[in-house]
Amino acid sequence: MFSPTRFLRFRPRGFEPTAADKALKAVQQKKAIKQLWLLITGIIAFLVVVRVLRLALHSLFLRRSVHSPSENSEKPSPEIVLPGRTGRVSWRRIPAALAAAFRVVAFRVQVPLPVGSMTLTELFFICGYVATMLSLTFTNTFDLQYWFFEDRAAHLASCQLPFIVALAGKNNIISFFTGIGHEKLNVLHRAAARTCLILLWIHALSRAISGLSDNFDFSHGWMRWGATGLTAFTLATIFSVRFIRNAFFEFFLVSHIILVGIFLISGYLHARKAHFGDYIWPALVVWAFDRVLRTARLLWNNRGRAGNGEHEYSTAAVELVSSDTIRLTLKRKFSWRPGQHAYVVLPTVSDLPTEAHPFTIASIPTALDGTDGPAEKDVVFLIRGRRGFTGRLREHAERSGQTRVPAFVDGPYGCPPDLSKYETCILIAGGSGVSYTLPLLLDLVHRARAETSDVRRVIFVWAVRESDHLAWISKTLNDALSAAQPTSLLVEPHIYITGPTCTLPEMMPRSNSYTPSDGSSTPTSPTDVEKEKLDKELPVYSSLKIVHGRPSIRRILQEGIDASVGPVSVDVAGPSSLSVSVSRVLSSKLTCPTSVLRGAPSVTLHVETFGMSK
Repeated sequence: MFSPTRFLRFRPRGFEPTAADKALKAVQQKKAIKQLWLLITGIIAFLVVVRVLRLALHSLFLRRSVHSPSENSEKPSPEIVLPGRTGRVSWRRIPAALAAAFRVVAFRVQVPLPVGSMTLTELFFICGYVATMLSLTFTNTFDLQYWFFEDRAAHLASCQLPFIVALAGKNNIISFFTGIGHEKLNVLHRAAARTCLILLWIHALSRAISGLSDNFDFSHGWMRWGATGLTAFTLATIFSVRFIRNAFFEFFLVSHIILVGIFLISGYLHARKAHFGDYIWPALVVWAFDRVLRTARLLWNNRGRAGNGEHEYSTAAVELVSSDTIRLTLKRKFSWRPGQHAYVVLPTVSDLPTEAHPFTIASIPTALDGTDGPAEKDVVFLIRGRRGFTGRLREHAERSGQTRVPAFVDGPYGCPPDLSKYETCILIAGGSGVSYTLPLLLDLVHRARAETSDVRRVIFVWAVRESDHLAWISKTLNDALSAAQPTSLLVEPHIYITGPTCTLPEMMPRSNSYTPSDGSSTPTSPTDVEKEKLDKELPVYSSLKIVHGRPSIRRILQEGIDASVGPVSVDVAGPSSLSVSVSRVLSSKLTCPTSVLRGAPSVTLHVETFGMSK
């Protein structure tokens, strides 16, 4: 009969476990793995249920009658607070108040960390995952006897490899069912991968210091494979630390693929000796599946003739729109949702011909007049030229001017929100984050013209450092504002120049004088050159406001929410400090549950982020 107390004794070197010992150990390992996958399946199922309920509630309670434009319809004035609130507490609003409380606690409260900040939801999932893995590893080990957890740690680490690879994949079933984009799942991918590394080191170190190390030396090939795989995995994790990833992204990307490939192959050859290779090869299948889909999508997106008049199907137009920003335009038979991103391959610009870089698509696949537009779409990217690939692209544009380069696009990816069911949309962007908010605005204008949107008001806020950055979107913004005029949609664009100087004035259309935006009181007459520049770059629209200074996020949100009688969507993209500022304001009494109980509209926050660089 097996007695647990016999495992409390020290294990001498050369100890040989009995058949009963091995049977108990095998049962415990299988039980731990089963519990892990039941937990993972349960979490995914919970997220699927939450998504289904959210969509159902959105359709039942947030859906309003579509506002069709008519000759007598008028746009709501932003100066008047719309009616619809009594200020009295209504028990009917309890579900909305509970939802508001959950949003504030789960997604808007930021926890400061040495490497940045995280929401409570991200922190909960990461800490919960690590705690669960360590708990499954060390429970029922009879006072932490090495022999019980040394192999269990390796089993738990290996069996979750397909899950870790799936979290990193651009095409994965988790995103398909939960509606969470791969760029946001990447946070959990990194946490799971680092936990996996900890478990593998527990396995290796406990083997090295236990009494069973006599039979495990590097004269065996499978031991050498194990050490090789663990070394590759360790290096891959070190190179993925945030400051290395951000400073040397291209090096990180290439080294990560190579080192993880070495780890998976070496790990399989190591585990195969003990007949546990089935834990690892599914991860290779998941990785290969993602790569096959990406290759197929790449071929499909770039199908067509070698040339089509002035547009080359295998090339993209490159244009320097400011001193550090490039507009990349591809002509493709391609469809995407506003706010999605795609991977761009420029073989003649990249160090490696297959190097792919993600950028948000700054255009929409439909026409502003409410129609589907032509079959060949303009896929536009606004790319800030910094270091590495983007720096080389900027240098190429500076040398060659407006030119064309060989180009391929893979995508689209991401799960952007559907804003058509909200009453008010507040779009806030900083710098190149306008690549995300601009297509959302364009889509709302398109839907207003097609009479498929409930949105009545859009507040478009863009903060840029230099005034010449207005050239990025000036023509597109002008077209959008003009297209919105015949509809019931009110668009309020606010441009903030945050740099030390602002050469462009705040000027009303068809005016012969202007007042400098720095607040000086003396109007002056612009020169002919300035007039030409203003006419070319500034949209002719009375609601456009250009301000020299930083935007007051609290004031913008307060005014937008107070003037809305229906649900409000706040979408933000840009520097992390901007998203943190918006989250902080929305976690205050502005959207607190008591305000919702008294009739304040529900507010949903969407933050655009790429998980790789977060």
